[in-house]
Amino acid sequence: MGELFHNSVSGLLAFQRALNTTAHNIANVNTEGYSRQRVELGTLPALGTGSGFIGSGVQTESVRRVFSQARETAVQRNSAELQRLSTFSELATRLDNLLADQAAGLSPALQDFFDAVQDVANDPISSTSRQMLLSSGENLVARLNFLDDRFSALKGEVESQMRLQVDEVNQIAATIAELNEAIVTAQGRIGHPPNDLLDQRDALTLDLSERVATRVVAQDNGAVNVFIGNGQTLVAGFESNELRLIGGADDPTRPEIAIANPGGTATNITATIEGGSLGGLLDARRELIGPARDELGRIAASIAVAFNNQHKLGMQYAADPGGALGGDFFGIGAPQVVSHLGNAGAQPSVRFSTDKIGELKASNYRLQHDGSNWQLTRLADGQVVDSGTGLLEADGLSLDVSGLSAGDRFLIRPTQNAVDGMSVLLDRPSQVAAASPLIVSEATAANGQASNGGTAQISGLAISSTDNLPPGSSQAPFTLTYDATATEFQITDAAGNAIGTIDFDAATDAEGIVVDAGSSEWTAAGSPSLLEYGDMRFEISGVPENGDQFIIARNENGLGDNRNMLTLGELAGDSIMDGGSATVQEAYAGLVGEIGTATLRAGIDRDAQQAVLDQAIAANQAVSGVNLEEEAANLLKFQKAYQASAQAIAIANTLFDSLLSAVRG
Repeated sequence: MGELFHNSVSGLLAFQRALNTTAHNIANVNTEGYSRQRVELGTLPALGTGSGFIGSGVQTESVRRVFSQARETAVQRNSAELQRLSTFSELATRLDNLLADQAAGLSPALQDFFDAVQDVANDPISSTSRQMLLSSGENLVARLNFLDDRFSALKGEVESQMRLQVDEVNQIAATIAELNEAIVTAQGRIGHPPNDLLDQRDALTLDLSERVATRVVAQDNGAVNVFIGNGQTLVAGFESNELRLIGGADDPTRPEIAIANPGGTATNITATIEGGSLGGLLDARRELIGPARDELGRIAASIAVAFNNQHKLGMQYAADPGGALGGDFFGIGAPQVVSHLGNAGAQPSVRFSTDKIGELKASNYRLQHDGSNWQLTRLADGQVVDSGTGLLEADGLSLDVSGLSAGDRFLIRPTQNAVDGMSVLLDRPSQVAAASPLIVSEATAANGQASNGGTAQISGLAISSTDNLPPGSSQAPFTLTYDATATEFQITDAAGNAIGTIDFDAATDAEGIVVDAGSSEWTAAGSPSLLEYGDMRFEISGVPENGDQFIIARNENGLGDNRNMLTLGELAGDSIMDGGSATVQEAYAGLVGEIGTATLRAGIDRDAQQAVLDQAIAANQAVSGVNLEEEAANLLKFQKAYQASAQAIAIANTLFDSLLSAVRG
């Protein structure tokens, strides 16, 4: 009789707990991070009798979560990757929209500027055209500055978000450590896992993985340790370590991520941070924003230096013969040199190599001493591009490293400040050097008419330097006289001295020959020779007659001369970048294309990762999620079991009453 009553009461209590747990599951069906719970039932020890073992009922062994750590880990891992890709994609899209915008992009301003150059070439006398060129140059500078400012603002926004993310990571890590302590305490007191606290910790771990990729390792006492990067400990039992933003060793102005050490120091872990929105921010800064800004600076420096190089070979308006040569049209920001935190000495002098500006690359460099020489390493590919102790030259840069301390180290950013320091240096239309400083003409007779009888002509007269230009026209010019017998032009200077000859046979050379210092037809007979004046170069064509003469002299005043402006206009289509393989427009189009490709790829990767995460969540929910239909079935099952146990108690009570009545009778 007692066994029947005891069995029924144990069942009643067990199924009551099962009903309570089922009700708890139903109540939390929409609670994010909740794992359904299940009552674990076990048979009570049987009682041994002479007739055998008699069952003594059921007991509640534990209430456990229905949970798969492997599936939860998959959700955390895929969530971290999705957040990284989403953050990267969002920033890439903003950058792509900025560069490709026809109103805000660089292409329209470049086109307007070179259109203005062509307008001056078409009408070099017009002050209006010259003023429009200056205005177009200022508009180009303004557009470059606008883009550079947007890049800088986006970089600042990324670094501001990094600070917020670091603060949130620290808060979550501290809460996980507190939950570790609460879980260990509760489990030690009760002897069973505190399911709801475990769910809270898992939810926080998932929140943490959305900010930075983590690795979670469970301990025997119920606590977990959380690691990030290359195994740096963020949470260890009841303690958490803080992330900090510090200045980089190579660049103190660039915020980087470090983790605090027990001794109060901090270890820089920026390079090892992966996943989560924090990883996406770092990736975007490293792979998108920084390189795009450097490339914009490279384009600006290439335009400015190439345009200045040619502009200085021209001549301004001048009232006196042999007028002023052109100056720099654009100002440009010098390469940036950042000293390492531990440096003690001076900085190197770094400048653009104006004659090799086409080799300039959108990369940063590290300058350090190897024990015997200074080495310049291109960080884009890790290649040592030059080494020495005096003057280093590579990739369109010139570095004077003499006098530096051997233990110092420097970060070189060639194009970082290029746009910020860019400006139009001319302030008057007359300063535009549209003319060429040299002019060639035929000899004239007493009546002022050309006296040459042949069809020969000299064209394409140009210089590549302003060194040793011929003297002003107040002095005698250079004269080229054709000798038909010797089939050559004989060259005399202002004093009538022979200074060279140019072989020219009309039978074979009428189509034209180019004369420069390296041409086979040119022979120097004096010092300095004709071609040493400004590194002169020209073309002779046609059929000269004996005695025909050409005169090369300094330009009088440049009025109406557009030859230098025509050459400047050709820069729009010249391949002045990437070692002579790309125009400015092509380089900018390449930048837009790279950002567009990165944006497209990031969007595709993000969408694919979203599908992977959805599958991981579905797989996890299949195990841990609350299914209302299943819980409703459990309610009916446990209700009937509860009612049956209650009925068994009633039967036991009736039997006991019958026994008492029989005894009384």
